[in-house]
Amino acid sequence: SELGRKFGLKGSELAAAETVQEARDVVSAGRKNMIINGGMNVFQRNNGGLITSSYSSIEYQVDRFGGQIQQGSVFTAERSDNDAPPGFRYSLKYTTTNAVSPNANHYFWVGQRIEGYNFQQCGWNTSTPKHITISFWVKSSEIGTWALAIKTGTSAGTAYLATYDIHVANTWEYKTITVPPPFTLTDLQYTTSSAIGFQFDLGTSRSGDLYASARNKWLNENLYTDADCVKIHGIAGATWQLTGFQVEVGKNATEFEHRSYGEELALCQRYYQKFYFTTSDYPFGYCYTYGQGNSACAIPLAAPMRTSISAINFSALRIRGYNQNGVNGSQNITSITGQTQEGHALLQADLGHSNVGAANIGAASVLTNGGSSSSSYLEIVAEL
Repeated sequence: SELGRKFGLKGSELAAAETVQEARDVVSAGRKNMIINGGMNVFQRNNGGLITSSYSSIEYQVDRFGGQIQQGSVFTAERSDNDAPPGFRYSLKYTTTNAVSPNANHYFWVGQRIEGYNFQQCGWNTSTPKHITISFWVKSSEIGTWALAIKTGTSAGTAYLATYDIHVANTWEYKTITVPPPFTLTDLQYTTSSAIGFQFDLGTSRSGDLYASARNKWLNENLYTDADCVKIHGIAGATWQLTGFQVEVGKNATEFEHRSYGEELALCQRYYQKFYFTTSDYPFGYCYTYGQGNSACAIPLAAPMRTSISAINFSALRIRGYNQNGVNGSQNITSITGQTQEGHALLQADLGHSNVGAANIGAASVLTNGGSSSSSYLEIVAEL
């Protein structure tokens, strides 16, 4: 009876495994998803509406998912609530609000870049590189073949054009794609820079970036899509949605890894943090005034950032205190510059503000929000 027992394909592979590591590889056990916020739960920016970015910038919606838009105001992007497959609550949704006639200057995509530290496990910078498997849920009003471009490094030197098919309009479908490692690779980053990026194409008709024979192979080209893939930038009212996005080592697609919200938030805060409070004059950091129009400030961060920050944005902030005569002074912030310290867990900032009295130079103060809503905020960016 034991000789007649049915194991199945994976059961036979598991029974034949000679080491614990081989058994783990068969079942894809352990932490696995290299994508951060693949279930679209974290939404620090709380943005939405028309996408206005251009060729030279990446605009983010839900955390860690950003894209380039060649022409502004074509798409509306949002985190869609209660429109997701079983096991998920949210999805990232793009709608063609103002369709344009496709031309040779257009490209539109959204996706995520993976940091080198997180991609090291794939071994692409070693003599024993491994396959990766991509899985996700997708829904669109438009059926057909769609493009997903995979690009290594910080340049566009090595790329792989994968495709997936949407068979039924306005219906969630589950997709898996297995990608082999490149034969040669010279631009892979394996520390804090971008190792690999995944770009879901929404509408590229850009001259020179359509490769009809490029599917399912690594090329030294700047791939986006090909001429036969669906593009919705010219279809008024067309929609495309994504959730449950996962990238894991190996040739097997496994169930989506649902991390706790707290862990997912901390992972997102390595790249972006936004501070605001529902009570006005809540302290962000602690300062001293070293000139009539300048204060030095230390701001503890919610999590260590990836690296030195690329941008500090703010709205309606001020310093409070600073008077040495018992009066609680207030001066509006006009500029903030700075850099992260202490393992990128502390922001060392220089504040420009309206002039204080000369007698108050050297006095202590606090950096606070000026209002009781998200319109008064401090935003710190270290995206890939």
